[in-house]
Amino acid sequence: MRELLTPRQVAQAIGVSEASLKRWCDKGMLPAIRTAGGHRRLPVGGVIEFLRRTGHVLVRPEILGLPRVAAAGQATIGRLTPELTTALEAGDEERARQILLDLYLAGNPARDICDASISPVFVTLGQSWQHGDLEVYQERRACEICMRVLFEVSSLLPPLDAGAPYAIGGTLDGDPYTLPTTMAEVCLREGGWRAESHGCGNPAATLCAAIREKRPRLFWLSVSCFDAEAGFLEQYERIYETAAGCGVALVVGGRALTERVRRRMTYSAHCDNMRHLVAFARTLEPRLPGTPSPEHASPAEGEPG
Repeated sequence: MRELLTPRQVAQAIGVSEASLKRWCDKGMLPAIRTAGGHRRLPVGGVIEFLRRTGHVLVRPEILGLPRVAAAGQATIGRLTPELTTALEAGDEERARQILLDLYLAGNPARDICDASISPVFVTLGQSWQHGDLEVYQERRACEICMRVLFEVSSLLPPLDAGAPYAIGGTLDGDPYTLPTTMAEVCLREGGWRAESHGCGNPAATLCAAIREKRPRLFWLSVSCFDAEAGFLEQYERIYETAAGCGVALVVGGRALTERVRRRMTYSAHCDNMRHLVAFARTLEPRLPGTPSPEHASPAEGEPG
């Protein structure tokens, strides 16, 4: 995918005149930079943000390296989620990519796509596997497809300022599930955080080292499974003590964190979905005096995955 586009390319992709496009740039509606020769270039992330904000439809998405998109108003989560399930069951990467990018370009926040589309699809796939209607390789293939599309969505986000709040996260030893922690990274990035997932299967010692050395404002731990509850809690306690000692907010979530397990844990927030994660992250951001507080996540609900 091209990182910088000419006004002509963007005008052709949107289906408007080049003169109109340049007027939008002059009004600040579309971000643009100037080359050494004085030519205008448009960052693809800024173009995507403009499309999502204004509702313009790409008539020639291939210019931006994107698949054919749905007509305006048709890319709704409720309509496309069943189609996404079918595409992922079949391992149809092209169709799954088209559906997820359709949803994103239609203006749906990444957190809603994750919570109301991707997560329910994997619940359905998991049930199909339990009933013997789906093979493990099909579920794994579906996960790989979603991971690639999420990375693509991340590449479409506008660049963040170096002063944006910083967050890191991942999973512990015995937890191989990468999709939830990747969703957390993308959703926090869309929310204005410099978020970095450190992947899955990390020893507690290395996550503690990352907290001490990187000093993020927020650390998330996704817990989809663990080998033994006692061993998990012992590792978790080390992470909590490190985060608390460094003044880092610790957010946990995941299907393995039952109420009984959570009663033995201390954390800044437990989130049962991406919306709650992003909402809690907003409470950590500095605000100007007199500005209203953002929406809050329930302290006993929500998960990064």
